[in-house]
Amino acid sequence: YRLWECHRQGKMSAEDGIPTACTTIEEVGSTGVGALTVAFLILVVSTVVFLSKANSSGVQRKYYYLSTYICGFAAMAYFAMLSGQGWTAIAGCRQFFYARYVDWAITTPLILVDLALLSRTDTPTILTLVGCDLLMVITGLIGALTVAPYKYCWWVAGLAFFIIVVTTLIGRLNNAEGYGGEALKGLSWLTIISWIVYPVVWIVGSEGTGALGLSQEVGIITLTDLVSKLGFGFYLLANLEAPGVDEEPLNTSSQQYV
Repeated sequence: YRLWECHRQGKMSAEDGIPTACTTIEEVGSTGVGALTVAFLILVVSTVVFLSKANSSGVQRKYYYLSTYICGFAAMAYFAMLSGQGWTAIAGCRQFFYARYVDWAITTPLILVDLALLSRTDTPTILTLVGCDLLMVITGLIGALTVAPYKYCWWVAGLAFFIIVVTTLIGRLNNAEGYGGEALKGLSWLTIISWIVYPVVWIVGSEGTGALGLSQEVGIITLTDLVSKLGFGFYLLANLEAPGVDEEPLNTSSQQYV
C-alpha cells in the first residue's frame, strides 16, 4: 500500500469527534486500482454499444437509452475514483469513495425504472421503489461519514429501506396482469441478489467494521456493480424480443399503468 499525506484535510477523531489532521492514509492497492480501471473501460465500451443500439432501434429504444445512462453515469463515477477525484479521507483517516454513492443515487433508480417499465408498475409503486432506494443510498452515505456506534444505526435504517425495495420487487414478479414474462423474473432476481452484496460489504468493509481489506472491498463492489448494471443491461436487451416482454398480455387489467 502507498501512503498519502493529508495534512490539510480536517478529520474527526473516532473517540471524541474532535477534528484532527491526518498525517497518513492507506490508499487502495494495485488490485483495487486494476479493478477500477477494468470496470471503467468496460463501462465506457458498453455505453457506446447501448447508445448505438438506441439510435437504431424502434419501440424498445427506451430500454437502450436507460442502459446507456446507467453505464454512462457509472463510467464517470469510476473515472472519478480512478483519477483520485472521487474519494476523500474522513473519520479515522479512512479512504472514502463518495463517487460510489453519487453513482448509486443515479443508476439504481434507473434500474428500478427499467423493471417498472417491464412490469407496467403503477405510479405510487414506482415512487415507493425510487424513494426507498434513494433513502437506502442516503442512509448508507451518512453512516459511512459517521463514527461508531451511530454508523450502525444508519446501516440498519438503510437495510430497512432495502427490505421494502426487495418485497416490492417480489410483489411485482408474478403481477396479475402478466407483464414482463420470464425476463422480468430473471432481472428482478438478478437485481435482488446482486444488491444484497452492498450492505454486506458495507458492514465488513472500511465503512463498517473494517474487517475486509480496502482492495478486496473495492474489487467486490466493482464486480457487483458490473453484474448489477452491465449484466442487467445485456440480459434485458437479449430478452427484449422474448414473448411476454413489453407486450400487452391477454389478461389486460383495467388498472392504469405508466
